Amino acid sequence: MNNKSYWIWHWGDYEIYHIMNVHLRREEQGYHRPPFWKISTPYVSVKFRKQINSSGGYLICHINGEGHVAIDNIRYRENTRIELSPGFHGIEVLVSNRNGLPAIFVESDVCPSDKSWICNHFAGDFSPVGCNPCFDSIDKNPENFPFEYERKYPVSKEKDENGILFDFGTELFGYLNISGVDENSKIGVFYGESRDEALDTAYSYISDSVYGKKEYRLRQRAFRYVYLQGLSDSAEVSADYEYLPLEAKGSFRCENALFNDIYTVAAYTFHLNCREGFFDGIKRDRWVWAGDAYQSARINRYLFSDKEIDQRTLIGLIGKLPIEQNINTILDYSLLWIITLYEHYITYGDKEFLGRIYPMASELLLFCETRLNKDGFIEGLLDDWTFIDWSDIDKCGAVCAEQMLLIRAYSVMAYMAKELQIDESNALFQKSEMLKIRVNENYWNEEKGAYIDSYQSGKAHVTRHANIFAVMYDISNEKQAQSILKNVLKNDSITKITTPYFEGYELDALAKLGDFKAVEDMITSYWGGMMELGAQTIWEEYHPEMHGAEHYAMYGGKYEKSLCHAWGAGPIYLFGRYYLGVHATSAGYQTFTVAPNLGGLKEICGTVPINGGTVSVRLNKEKLSVVASKAGGTLVWKNKSYALKPEEPIVIDC
Repeated sequence: MNNKSYWIWHWGDYEIYHIMNVHLRREEQGYHRPPFWKISTPYVSVKFRKQINSSGGYLICHINGEGHVAIDNIRYRENTRIELSPGFHGIEVLVSNRNGLPAIFVESDVCPSDKSWICNHFAGDFSPVGCNPCFDSIDKNPENFPFEYERKYPVSKEKDENGILFDFGTELFGYLNISGVDENSKIGVFYGESRDEALDTAYSYISDSVYGKKEYRLRQRAFRYVYLQGLSDSAEVSADYEYLPLEAKGSFRCENALFNDIYTVAAYTFHLNCREGFFDGIKRDRWVWAGDAYQSARINRYLFSDKEIDQRTLIGLIGKLPIEQNINTILDYSLLWIITLYEHYITYGDKEFLGRIYPMASELLLFCETRLNKDGFIEGLLDDWTFIDWSDIDKCGAVCAEQMLLIRAYSVMAYMAKELQIDESNALFQKSEMLKIRVNENYWNEEKGAYIDSYQSGKAHVTRHANIFAVMYDISNEKQAQSILKNVLKNDSITKITTPYFEGYELDALAKLGDFKAVEDMITSYWGGMMELGAQTIWEEYHPEMHGAEHYAMYGGKYEKSLCHAWGAGPIYLFGRYYLGVHATSAGYQTFTVAPNLGGLKEICGTVPINGGTVSVRLNKEKLSVVASKAGGTLVWKNKSYALKPEEPIVIDC
């Protein structure tokens, strides 16, 4: 018998607890800023239950919170060794925790705490508990997220008449340590992602002030530069870099040195933002946004392939039922959450997780349907934020980009329902198909050869966004897709995209349509433009026409732009999906396709994780070599298909 014990909790509460804390600790320019959406919290009280029939044994129950153990309706205090007589026993542990995560750890030779336990929140049906193998000892409390730490030191310092500027060489997130300080000195601490920000003490986005000690360990911040006002030369400064220990399972290299550098910087940017969930950026918000998370899940698929962070993010965003508002209050983000769930299932094939979270997805879709107008199109109400992107979009009435997302949401919900053998699958598929017909009738403009933003405004305004989604999600037919390529994606008169967020989608569409030159030109000019300016991490937004510190301004603030934003790591997805050419064709990569493409490059090589295995690809103008570590793969090359056998390379002369 396996007597290994783990901390257990109500399923979903661990993720909700940590994402709650993430959302509630934002600080900017000296004041606290809570999020503007509903925050879910763990259940305050949880009842754990286990029934056993044994020849005797013992148990000791440790409780995170307050409570007691009841065995056959006889109550015992926590931390008490309880001897069990031979026979059948019913065990219950009742736990309350007003300010944390109700959880238990049971040491026992017959009933250790593990996934075999069930629980409820003193209401509703009992269901299997939540559990994580990280928390396998009493001292590993699940309230403490399992980060790791590395001591970092400044690479240079620069003194002026008021203090010292320290440069750590690249951005990091962690604790700043200051020692050897005159305890009578008052020190101003000004953090910066840029040198300008740290030195501009009146506008530095994040700052501290310390006094009265000889040494300090300040709260976690994101920074590259730190300006310490009033610090003497004899003081010592370091940082404890806090990070999630993720293994890079994917890789990509080519003969283009700039692309290799972009990949490396994008990977570091993304890793910094992989924490309790997928962060948008590590300096300003440090929040979890469903649109950002969708991009991050795609990137994660080709770099870390870490299932757990995907699931923490999905659970933390959806929170507890009932659904009372759109996720992050954003209409498109609710729909993207559903699409993210589907892509998560296709990537990892975790049917148990899908079964537990599908009812929440169904409730979210029902909530979205309360926004259908008289024409059957989804349209944000007064309290809904129709975001899509920071761009000039005609948002009069029902916006086309939202309809594209709803079509996709219906179709992927139909697929997931079918996987779970839920009767609503056919009805959801019909909704998707009928909405697609109505969208083509109302939004496709034959004269412009594109989808317009709004049929209600009368402006027939065309932007890239809806058209990109139409290509990405196979909503446009082949003729329409080619028209979109010509009249929208390759049309400079259509407003350009400025965020890596939607630029990632645009490049997805371009690569899908086979225009690799446009993809490479944009990576070179957009991501390469940031690199040329010395970026060590990828920014939230980039305008090539800006100069100097103008690049750091956003949202009306001098330094509000994030210079380390996860959605900027999109090239990782593009290189893995379209150049190495690997993608799943059934849940969990039970089947998958490898269709490499050099584009305009001379040589590419890399590895793609495939849910417990890998595919390695090497391609140049003379030779293609592909090897997969698991079965189910098909290599597609020059209109021919080749079955991939585990660990047996296929080598083809080009």
